[in-house]
Formats: sequence, structure tokens, C-alpha cells
Amino acid sequence: MKNENQVDLVTLRNDVAESVVRAYGAERAYAKSLTVHFGFSWYDVEASDTTETAKTVTAEKLELYRVLKGAKHSNPSTVWARVRKYGREEIEGESNPEGGSNPEGEGNGAGNSARSPMLRNIEELTALYKFNHRQDNLDEKIKSANLLIVKALEALGVDLNTVK
Repeated sequence: MKNENQVDLVTLRNDVAESVVRAYGAERAYAKSLTVHFGFSWYDVEASDTTETAKTVTAEKLELYRVLKGAKHSNPSTVWARVRKYGREEIEGESNPEGGSNPEGEGNGAGNSARSPMLRNIEELTALYKFNHRQDNLDEKIKSANLLIVKALEALGVDLNTVK
């Protein structure tokens, strides 16, 4: 028969395991939302980057740090590092430890990983949007198509104000 202390240990041990699972899921969901929000490879932004694009990522990182410090987290940078890792996995896919080939047969600079459908749509539509935005005297058909590209990006949750 278990004494009261053993029962408490089992309960507390299970609580720790459940909190790890919750944190993992929350960090992955946050990374996925950042991918949709920023619409680019935000996880590659380094602390020394001072571009306007990087400033938006840094501002979000600082907000996360503020909340974590308010919750008495001892090292917010470890959480940010995991979120960046999950963001990379969301965009580039998890690396294949068996060394298999990219199922789409595409090179994306990430070794043997595949882009998620979300990332592929965001990246390719964003590239078209940027290209069209830089052009002068576009054909009317392309102008009409660009309006649909804008709607598609908005449907994917991309804030076009952050697209440079």
C-alpha cells in the first residue's frame, strides 16, 4: 500500500510531464503563428540584424521575454531558441535523419527537408506580390491577378504591411 507521500509524488510527477507537453504544444503553436504573421523566415533574424524587417521580429521577441520574465522564467532565451527551432521546422520541415530525399524534389537550402504547404504558398505568393509591386506599367491582366494574390496572402494571414 502506498503512503500519502508516494501518491503526491506520482501526481506531481504526472503534473510535470503534462506541463512539458503543454509547453511544447504552446511553443509550436506560437512558432506557427509567427510564420503566418511575418510571412518570411523570421527565425533566421539574428539579434545583430537592424533591418526594418528584423525590428518587427525583435519587437515580438522582446514582448515574449517580457511575459516570460513576468512569469519568473529564469532564461527566456531558451524558450525563444526553441520557438525559432520549431519555426524553422514549420517552414523547412523536420530534417530527415535517414537522409531521404525531398519528396517534392526541390532544393530549398534546408538539406533534405520539405517546405510545408503553408510556407510554400506564403513564400511563392509573397515573391509574386513583391515582383509585381516593383514593376512599372503592368498589363491589366497582371494587375487583376495581383489583386487576387493580395487576397490570397491575406487569407493565409500575411500582414502585407510587414512585407518589404
